[in-house]
Amino acid sequence: MTIEQHRPSAEAPAGRPLSANEEFLYAFDRGDDLGVFGPRGLVLGGWRLHGRLDAAAVQLALDDVVARHEVLRTAIVRDAEAPYARVYPPGPVELTVVDLSATPEADRERRAHEFLDEVDQIGRLAAHQRPLLQARLGRFDDEDAVLVLVTHHTVSDGWSMNVLMRDFVSCYATRRGLTAPELPAMRQYGEFAAWQQQARLSESTARAHEYWKTTLAGGTFLTLPTDRPRQLDVPPVYSVYRFLFDQELTRAVTALAKSLHSSPFMVLYACFNLFLHRRTGASDIVSPIITSGRREPQFEQTVGALFNFLPIRTDVSGCPNFAGLVHRTRAALLEAYSYELPFNDVIAQSDPELMRGPTSNVNSVITAFQISQFPPELETEGVGDISYTGLRRRLNSSDDISEIPDGNLWDFYLDPAGDVVGHVRFNSRDFDRSTIVAMVDEYRELMLASLRSPASALAR
Repeated sequence: MTIEQHRPSAEAPAGRPLSANEEFLYAFDRGDDLGVFGPRGLVLGGWRLHGRLDAAAVQLALDDVVARHEVLRTAIVRDAEAPYARVYPPGPVELTVVDLSATPEADRERRAHEFLDEVDQIGRLAAHQRPLLQARLGRFDDEDAVLVLVTHHTVSDGWSMNVLMRDFVSCYATRRGLTAPELPAMRQYGEFAAWQQQARLSESTARAHEYWKTTLAGGTFLTLPTDRPRQLDVPPVYSVYRFLFDQELTRAVTALAKSLHSSPFMVLYACFNLFLHRRTGASDIVSPIITSGRREPQFEQTVGALFNFLPIRTDVSGCPNFAGLVHRTRAALLEAYSYELPFNDVIAQSDPELMRGPTSNVNSVITAFQISQFPPELETEGVGDISYTGLRRRLNSSDDISEIPDGNLWDFYLDPAGDVVGHVRFNSRDFDRSTIVAMVDEYRELMLASLRSPASALAR
């Protein structure tokens, strides 16, 4: 790999139409200080680095990443008659180096996670800044560090963060004059936006329109009641409650999934449908999941907001047992995946009543569900003279973190250690922490009961 391969084409367009994903985010525009385009709309990733680090080479490698991925220097222009995206030339990344040398060696892993949490709490990056990538490097010693990458959510998602880290490591090795694997060919986010526009004209999209129109007819997004009336004119304060499902429970989830020809995600999501049924009394459940949005292999290496918000409709009524609910959930998910469209396109084909719940009731919110997905990483031997591991086992709850567009988000990660790490993001102006803890406890108890006897009648 050569550095020249990272440089953008001189003919790169200065402006382009928005992608469907950017249109989705634009719908949550509350100005430069709040909401999606505010300085707290962030996506972060943290990694432990081992090997001798040269700060000057770190800076150059980060700058190379910005040059390689034009979305990191793209702004959504919102003051025009019609919003559009404008691409800017590369610029230097803001890199902050923090001394962590006072940390005893035995406490470094814990401190690395704390460092990531601290950046999450203090992180600020406005959508109009360029580039939309920042980095904080905490140094334990010359060969042990933690690196946190911060991007704005308008140009990134969880999958993208891992692509950026892989590219950084390779660029760093190259800057140090060391051998590095050739970075894979990648498509720019603007190409993804153009592909989406073309895909909207295809026959498969027309069939998908019919599927969603039929599937969601007469449905309404299910919402959960808040602890107090929502203050939509007040800045949100997002918090996170983190928890762990132990290895015994995780093994039982995996075993049931295998026996039912399903995935662990399908089992977890089926239990979430049961939880929503128990909480609201509703049997016709429409609730969203978040997907990576990377159905096309050509965009697996693309950095940008490709994630998708996909409404899933599941009928709990008449379901004999939890195994039956898993089957229904599996069928609903597989159908939705095969007809996946950007959320705005789904809504455009749906009954206006679908959004009635979220828009008419200021005392409830939509709750989205996802399982974290990551692209394959480089080999653990490392690249050049450093190796890295992701800080994904985050267990510390926090009262002030980066924001999501609106509502609540349940997120699960299947840890290679054998358990499940989960977290719930929520606006603490809407919910007390005790309410969220009670929800997770109820969900866990439902899961345990369902796994003990999946053929028994559902807990009503």
